[in-house]
Parts: sequence; C-alpha cells; structure tokens
Amino acid sequence: MKFTIDGREYEDYQLSNEQIAELIDGNTLMGSEKSYLMEKAYQRFKNECCARKGESRDELFARNFSDYVNTCPNNFEKAAKKMSCEHRYLQNEMFKVFLEYIKILAENCENGWYDPRNKYAAETSKKIIDYFKEIDYPY
Repeated sequence: MKFTIDGREYEDYQLSNEQIAELIDGNTLMGSEKSYLMEKAYQRFKNECCARKGESRDELFARNFSDYVNTCPNNFEKAAKKMSCEHRYLQNEMFKVFLEYIKILAENCENGWYDPRNKYAAETSKKIIDYFKEIDYPY
C-alpha cells in the first residue's frame, strides 16, 4: 500500500514509526487505510518491543541496542549524554553492562575471536582489562 507524506509517495514498508503515527493521528486516511496502518504499527511494536518466543529480556535489550547502532545516522555522544542524566542508580547499572561487555570483548581478543570489523573494539577492550589487572582494580 502507498501513502503520501509532504507530496512524496512511500510504500508502507518505507514508513518510519513516526510517519505511521502521524498518518494515523491525521485526518487524511480512509477507514481501511487507517486500520491497515494501525495493524502495521501493532506488528512493528510486537516485533521491536516485545520479547520473541523464548527470548529473555536481556536478549531483547541486546537486539534493540543492536538495532539502534545499526541505523544511520546516530549521535552516540547525544545518546551517551542522555544516559548520563538517568537516575544515579541506573547509571551505575548501565555501567555494569558496559564493563561486562568490555570483559567479554577482551576474552574474545585473547582467544582470537575477532576480525577486522571488530578489531578495534576487541583490542581496545583487551587494553582496558590489562590496565585494570595492572593496577589491581577489582573489575
């Protein structure tokens, strides 16, 4: 199904979630078009925000975070600054996830489980963990 936004025609799969919400909220759609987009929005919500069968909350988080970094463009600094404004306890918990990720990447580096696509992350993580060991930091 095709939809027009600001004079440009889009296939339904090309619409962002924001565009779908805007079309549903607006007054330009016929009843069947609105129902179609509401079903499309529900399916996206179910696919993107809900755990899939057998998927844990941790796996859902990893999938959503991966989806975030896989979309372009992203402002990682802005995202990091926003995370630093979260509740202090939550900042601490987010940092724990970050440290665990570094430890796993460092282990992957030690075992040679990386390639040119993630070489920087693996090698930098190894340097961070090696530094922690050097200063006797209980990571």
